[in-house]
Parts: sequence; structure tokens; C-alpha cells
Amino acid sequence: MLTIQCQCESTALQWQEPKELWRLECCCNDCTAGVRYLHEAKGGPRPPEHQMLDTLWLANDFTVVKGLDNIGVIKRSAESRNTLIYCTACGTSLITDHVVYGGKVVITQIQNFPQFQGMSTAPTMPVQARHFVDDVDADSRDSLPPFSGPPSEIYGSVSQTLIDAFPHLYEQGSTGDMNAQRLAEIRGMSYVET
Repeated sequence: MLTIQCQCESTALQWQEPKELWRLECCCNDCTAGVRYLHEAKGGPRPPEHQMLDTLWLANDFTVVKGLDNIGVIKRSAESRNTLIYCTACGTSLITDHVVYGGKVVITQIQNFPQFQGMSTAPTMPVQARHFVDDVDADSRDSLPPFSGPPSEIYGSVSQTLIDAFPHLYEQGSTGDMNAQRLAEIRGMSYVET
């Protein structure tokens, strides 16, 4: 089993699958803006200084093992394609849903916060790619950590490797009785213009 929990340990989600389905480094503005918003507006853990987040794909099928009443669900605007699911007690980003994921997978970036251990196990898959590097200001690209993979797996926009993996992710993913959409239904969706 894989468990993620927030910084204050009042909220935890658990997956039957003991490991992630996919892994890459995301430099997109949406991911970075989401964790920065939760840090600045909700007191969440400080994200990395650079605009790159280690990102894990998980099945959209999990159990809330602790803190259902502490879960918040927000979109940064009514037009946002991302839905952030976080702990309202401490502002920790738990998982994110995106319309492209088709209700089958979600992502977590909880392993990017060095202040606490948010995952029960370390990621098992090596990083497959780095994408949306063009979203990083040209003057800041040198501050990104070195990429461990081949240069051909660094993409200015969406990773072709990820696009090619989506059929497998949809097949391996699932929509369980508890999922990101169900949490939004139970807890209600907030829209925050930033």
C-alpha cells in the first residue's frame, strides 16, 4: 500500500497499489502556481525555490484513511483544468486532478516538500522525462536541478513520452468508489481567482 499524508498528519490518503504508475519532472506554470498558492494563502509547506516538481501518477482510486473533514478542493479559476485537493488544516497539497486524466489517474507532488515525509514509500520508478521547460523564465532555467535522463527527454511543452504513456496509464488507472471527483462532490469545490 502507498499512503500520502499532509504535513500536520491530520489527513491521509491510501492506495492499494504500492507504487506509482508514472513519474516525471513538471515545470509547468499550473503545478508550480498551485503549490505556491497553497503555501502563500493557506500556510502550506514551502515549495522548492525552482519551478520544477517531481510528479507521480497514481490511480484515481484511493481511501481517505484520516481527515475527510480536513480536505479542501479548489480550482484556481472557473476555467482551470486542474483541481487541487489539499489539507485545510495545514495547506498541504495532497493530489491534483486534471481534465486530461479522464477520471482514471491523479498526480501527487507531495514528495517535493523536504520539511516532512509525505509518502509512506519512496518513488520506485526513475524519472521518465522533464516537461514544460519553456514555462520557466529563461533567466531561471539554470537554477533547475540537473536532469538525470537523456537530453532527448527534456521537452519545452508536454512530454511526448507522457503522451505515449497515457493509454497505458488509463488502462492501469481506475476510478474507485473514492476518487478525486467524489471528493469534490462530498467536500464542495471552491474557485479562487489568483
